[in-house]
Amino acid sequence: MVEINKSRLEDRSIRTQPVSPEQIGFPLVAQAARVLRKVTGREDENIALITSASPDRLDAPRWLKLNRAGFGGIENGLHQRLDVSQNDDRCRIRDSNGIWVIGMVRRLANSLLMEWLSHQPHPEYKTTTDFQSAMAEEHRQRAVRIVLSKRPNFGPS
Repeated sequence: MVEINKSRLEDRSIRTQPVSPEQIGFPLVAQAARVLRKVTGREDENIALITSASPDRLDAPRWLKLNRAGFGGIENGLHQRLDVSQNDDRCRIRDSNGIWVIGMVRRLANSLLMEWLSHQPHPEYKTTTDFQSAMAEEHRQRAVRIVLSKRPNFGPS
């Protein structure tokens, strides 16, 4: 698909493949894709995508179109939180086990953050940095208690 994006000529192509959760280590995945973006004046970019939609529900041309239209929605969800708070997009781990481990740790940290936020008086004003500071105040002891507790209490100590 060739189009103009931000006044530059952009050529995007997609290659899809059915996959299983066991192959990729990601629950519910049914399909993976690689998008190659070629933009005038920039280095070529490969983007990896996964989805739970099967190939009969989401073919390559439709996926390419939805990827362009829905990118902002993806960036505003969990991916945005992981990228901003954990600097996920800059991760340079290449070992598949290492990627899996750091991904699970980051998602655990994000889950703890979301639970902590639900107990704050004004969660809209709290950030990941606030959460990390609160956990660091007691040298991470409180975070360990939360993780190991059957009934976590996020209130004041």
